[in-house]
Amino acid sequence: MNNSHLHHLDWKEILKSIEGFATSGTGKMAIAKTTGFEQVNEAKQLMEHIFNAQALIQTGVRPFMESLDFFEPWFLRIKKKSVLTTLEMKDVRHFCHEVLALRESLLDVPNSWSKNLFAQLMNADEPLSAIDQILTPRGDIRMDASEKLFQLSKEKESLAKFIHQSLEKLVNDHQMTNLLQDKFVTTRDGRWVVPVKSGMQHYLAGVIHGSSQTKQTVFIEPQTIIPNNNRLRQIEVEIDDEVERLLTELSHYLHGLHTQFQKSREQMEDTDVLLAKSQFTLAVNGQAFEFSEDEILLKNIKHPLMIFQNKNVVGNTVQLQKSKSILLLSGPNAGGKTVLMKSIGLAIQMALCGLPICADVNSKLPFFKNILVGIGDSQNVSEELSTFAAHLKVLEKAMDLKGYNSIVFIDEICGSTDPEEGSALARSCIEVFAKNQIFAVMTSHFTPLKIGWSHESPVLNGSLEYDRGSGRPTYHYIPGVPGDSLAIQTAKRVGFPQSILDRAVELLSPTSKARLNQMYEIEQIKTDMNLLRGQYLDDQKKAKAEKQKYEALSQSLEKDKENILQKLQRSTEKKIDEMISLARAENTLKKHLTLQDIKTQLPEIIKSKPGISGAPATPEEFAQKYPAGSKVFLSNLNQDGIVQSSPNSKGEVFILSGSIRMNIHFSELKPPLQAQNPTSALVRRSSNVTIALQDNDRILDLRGETAEEAISQLEISLDQAASQKESRVKIIHGHGTEVLKKAVRTYLSRSVYVKKWKSGSNEQGGDGVTFAELLND
Repeated sequence: MNNSHLHHLDWKEILKSIEGFATSGTGKMAIAKTTGFEQVNEAKQLMEHIFNAQALIQTGVRPFMESLDFFEPWFLRIKKKSVLTTLEMKDVRHFCHEVLALRESLLDVPNSWSKNLFAQLMNADEPLSAIDQILTPRGDIRMDASEKLFQLSKEKESLAKFIHQSLEKLVNDHQMTNLLQDKFVTTRDGRWVVPVKSGMQHYLAGVIHGSSQTKQTVFIEPQTIIPNNNRLRQIEVEIDDEVERLLTELSHYLHGLHTQFQKSREQMEDTDVLLAKSQFTLAVNGQAFEFSEDEILLKNIKHPLMIFQNKNVVGNTVQLQKSKSILLLSGPNAGGKTVLMKSIGLAIQMALCGLPICADVNSKLPFFKNILVGIGDSQNVSEELSTFAAHLKVLEKAMDLKGYNSIVFIDEICGSTDPEEGSALARSCIEVFAKNQIFAVMTSHFTPLKIGWSHESPVLNGSLEYDRGSGRPTYHYIPGVPGDSLAIQTAKRVGFPQSILDRAVELLSPTSKARLNQMYEIEQIKTDMNLLRGQYLDDQKKAKAEKQKYEALSQSLEKDKENILQKLQRSTEKKIDEMISLARAENTLKKHLTLQDIKTQLPEIIKSKPGISGAPATPEEFAQKYPAGSKVFLSNLNQDGIVQSSPNSKGEVFILSGSIRMNIHFSELKPPLQAQNPTSALVRRSSNVTIALQDNDRILDLRGETAEEAISQLEISLDQAASQKESRVKIIHGHGTEVLKKAVRTYLSRSVYVKKWKSGSNEQGGDGVTFAELLND
């Protein structure tokens, strides 16, 4: 597929918006590389999966896959059968938590996609249990991980306590007052010592283990506790050996699961991408469509980014087919021509990528093999191409396309040159497009280009309407009618002096004056058409409202029916139970069996139609799915908010968003853009295993700070992380001029808290991120 210049269609911005919903760096990278499928069935299948995955999003739970960013380092070591460190074991456990949470969330979505995904994911219960038998939630070794380790730790604790008490007694002896620099005990090289005044060390038998920086104090291990210190050191060695044995044993066990880890990792990345696309689809109200052979029918098409940004978007219906395959858009500047063209182009590209489009259902699109885009300034200084020359390069490529599986988008075709020559060249190009039987959407201000096409020509003129009264565009597309550029009217609207405008009209040729007068008549026709269109849309809106009203009533009746049937079932079962209990005589045995059969079959006899999963249909469902404290998305503010109450009698909910508190009807609220991490709740909900959850890594975002401010914040964060015995800190500094990155890494290299640091992998943010591994001793 020729995807030249897709960035001019705002495709990169679409992908950026989808990336914002991904929860892992690997997911974001995969989304950024999204391209169209080669086969139409692949696109159809993905679209089906997106709608299936929406059922999971609409439960209010969006599983996270943050552990994918740390997967590769520990997985490669597991494959090699290396012994993992405790920090790597924490990362394995984090991955298992998220696998378990994803499996648990899928149980709420009974469709084919969720069942298939559930079957593809490993059962993480066993490796989680194995890891939790050795590691604490913070990632330290559990001292009860084995009988030997438990006994050694008890002996170490007891011996350390005895040594400490012996030394405390020694330093508090009044006979030692003149010898000691201070009344405390400490350690040097892992051995307990006392501080003795320099020059007095020969009065205390023992081994010297160094002196203070001032040389005023000598640290001595008294002779009486040397055997105990020796044993303490031996215990510590034995503990290290036992820990190494446990980690080796666990690492080898995990090595046996490496195939399952790899398979689950692939499924989780695909799911993170799929859920991000599903969330974006919900945010822009994406709809399903049909693939056609040679027809474009986009009903109420809108630009997805404008919907995503919660702008007031005007939808338009565009149809192109064999008989009219080339759309020539004209009309005033800033009238919406380019936006409509980009909306069509994005719908096509989204369709090729299996994404639902921002148009009404029953829209149709061919499965295009080639998309060529010539929008914006394409001049290339390095290749010595002017804007017009670069424009011609695009047109030259377009000449080679053939068939209705190709489409060209050209903004201001041949517009950056002499109008007469540009019009002639543009018409010649359009004739080639018609001959090659391709689809094309173009804009132009050239008057000669808008006229002279025969009825049999595949060229369809179209215009974007403007309001004659205000002189402002309405952005409504009118097929079959060319539009005027309205240069004089636009100048009048922006405040040009009337004298200049009058003189401009005088300078027009007789033909142009006649055409200007004709345009007024055409605009009157457009106004009448728009009036009829408005009436039609109002009628359609009323009909839709009535349909929703009756659908809501139908759902309410269905629920009432369900409740009545359930009550009837319970009541009938109770009566049958009573009748069975009274069946005492032998001649009632047959009746008893018959009644028992009826009771068994009763649920099938009176079973009601199952409800359709999705967004809450009633205030009660909303209250259950989004209790107070839940996050939801507010369309009118284009941001998330927090639910403060259950729906009242009118169905209104109190929502807090930032500092704004408001009442909004529950039906207007959507799943949140930034979902809360549900891993902890999902893992605790699992009935298969009970485990303690780890804390997430501390994240410090220093982007936008000066080097001095960044180091100050970094120092505080490292202090806090060390005091809470955290293992790792993620520092986001970006690239920029690299001043901030160098300052951060220089500080980390000198910090007493930091064991080592490394830059992030591609999945973790690359060289714009630094991970600091902390000392926990």
